Amino acid sequence: MAYMEMFGNCSHTTNDFISGLGTRHSMAAYNSMQAEWQQHEMALTTTQSCSSMVHTMTSLHDGTSISISMSPTIKEVTNHSSLPPALPPKRSRSTRSTVTPPPISPKPAISMQSLHTPDPVITSTPVKEIKEEPVLTDKNDKASPVLNLNNNNNVTLDVSPRPASNPLSSISVDENTLELRDIEQDDGILDELDINKHLVFKKTEEDGPDIRGGHPDALLIHATKANKHDFLYQEAFLTTYRTFMSPLELIRKLHRRHQRFSCSPDVVKQRAAREAFSLLVRVVSDLTMSDLDDVLLQTLMEFVQQLVCSGDLTMAKALRVKILEKHQLKQMQSAQPILSSLSVSTKQASLLDFKSEQIAEQMTLLDAELFMKIEIPEVLIWAQEQNEERSPNLTRFTEHFNKMSYWARSRILEHRMENEAKDREKYVVKFIKIMKHLRKINNFNSYLALLSALDSAPIRRLEWQKHITEGLKEYCALIDSSSSFRAYRQALAETQPPCIPYIGLVLQDLTFVHIGNSDLLPDGTINFSKRWQQFNIVENMKRFKKCTYSFKKNERIITFFNNFSDFLCEEAMWQISESIKPRGGKKPPQN
Repeated sequence: MAYMEMFGNCSHTTNDFISGLGTRHSMAAYNSMQAEWQQHEMALTTTQSCSSMVHTMTSLHDGTSISISMSPTIKEVTNHSSLPPALPPKRSRSTRSTVTPPPISPKPAISMQSLHTPDPVITSTPVKEIKEEPVLTDKNDKASPVLNLNNNNNVTLDVSPRPASNPLSSISVDENTLELRDIEQDDGILDELDINKHLVFKKTEEDGPDIRGGHPDALLIHATKANKHDFLYQEAFLTTYRTFMSPLELIRKLHRRHQRFSCSPDVVKQRAAREAFSLLVRVVSDLTMSDLDDVLLQTLMEFVQQLVCSGDLTMAKALRVKILEKHQLKQMQSAQPILSSLSVSTKQASLLDFKSEQIAEQMTLLDAELFMKIEIPEVLIWAQEQNEERSPNLTRFTEHFNKMSYWARSRILEHRMENEAKDREKYVVKFIKIMKHLRKINNFNSYLALLSALDSAPIRRLEWQKHITEGLKEYCALIDSSSSFRAYRQALAETQPPCIPYIGLVLQDLTFVHIGNSDLLPDGTINFSKRWQQFNIVENMKRFKKCTYSFKKNERIITFFNNFSDFLCEEAMWQISESIKPRGGKKPPQN
């Protein structure tokens, strides 16, 4: 987790956790976010409601068909996403709740002793989860369910019974949680209309959100009843439900509630069915690429088939369109390459050949492409499990940060000869100028990647001109670790999109919330106060994903970057650094 800790080897307690403007999760933070959401609630509610879909969707008989087939033909929906890059060894599950600082690298006497930003090398220690692989049956097995989404206009579905699953199989209880009570007997909650007795509300004298916890099914049902007073709760639930319930389980529960009440003559029950379906469509719309496995897609298409059979053609159309949209998006993203160029330059380019502003813009384009692919559930999963396989986009983003940092160090240390001291200084000054432009365009990620390079031990220990050391002190002030990085948090709070934040601090905050708060309340129900804190943290990150940069791609600079893959290893950088300035001040032997 050194990527998260590049701000410094400082220790933090749970009580020091700061969200937003450096304030603990409080009534002020909650009211601020609630006010912001209320500005958009009418527009969002309109687009998310089932009634809006009824008016915007055309008839099911417009040429798009759903065919039910019992043929044995199988066309699997495959996942084309590439495996995440290999990372260092993972720590055992037993240490998951402990924050362990990285080992301190040797730091000899240096001339820039006031700067203490450690190397940002990611030393993730994710826990390998044992995943249950889907069972693929033989083509000729007519009892197996089959889903074919390869044709946008025709969905072929083979249906067969499926055994029921554990309704809470996704909840993992570790050292900081209480034992979850057996709720199999509480399945009837999904059939209830009034679920307040299954919720835990705040006390009269307490501040903050009304809902503090409750049975997972009750929390789900409360999310279906979103109005202008509970809209923020629905957003918090949809953002954090994966921490105690899988998307497949949530979809099945909503399906059950809709099925239970949709045929009832009672008006209240019919409204409950519509609310459940409306939330289900929203859940499908928010599914991530990693959520879209064959079992989940099959479950959704079975629901579509049931809607068709019951005559709810408009609802079937609305849900089917969302399914196809997510499937097509998954195929598109798996086929999109990382921004790069194969053009060949006529001469070997140098960093000094390009304007600092142009370099900053192209770095930002690379960062933005990776940042926009990160999905919020990946961030929550990483803070809870540190599993790069379940957070592939986040892993690529953090590795890009590290590669950029090592690339910058290597460009400086390439000039290793004693008579190349001025060349090294030229490169340091160049990177400082680039950082200045990165700060102007709100790219905190590349800004901190370059800062970590200039403040790395192999470079910091060398002798530099006073104006360089003083300049770096000024830039390091942004990430001063005192007061829980108040300067950086304040700068980020005042920043308007587009912006690329430093996600390492987001991961750190989420980790402290996870470690310092139990997943469950003393009665064994879900601690939703913890989810409110998680929601407040990631919501600030989500707002920066709503706007992108409009810079034009510069093929020559992108080619020069070469995905920042040309860098020296840590050992080589130390050897060069010590050849320039030997330990103890002794000159190297002359050959």
